[in-house]
Amino acid sequence: MIKENSLIIAYLESPKEKFFGVLLEFHNSGLIMRGLNLESFNTWIVEVNQGKRGSAISTFFFPWRRVEKLILDEERDGVESLADTFLRRTGKNVIQCLLE
Repeated sequence: MIKENSLIIAYLESPKEKFFGVLLEFHNSGLIMRGLNLESFNTWIVEVNQGKRGSAISTFFFPWRRVEKLILDEERDGVESLADTFLRRTGKNVIQCLLE
């Protein structure tokens, strides 16, 4: 179940984008999450490994009219979650790094 503090991938439209991060709050008008555009995920891992916080991390509000779907970041059919990928490649907890 998707709830606050879950790791999610948000699929957005107008324009089409995907964001990965921690769901902070649901509101009647939209959602607030802390994360980054999924296209920046590998760059962020490199930055974390270099001792940086990650320039792409921000807190976002997305109105419901832009949200196409939300999915939990979880392992499926042997494919590791983004959180597991982050842990394997950095040795760090993704939620702690997102919320620093």
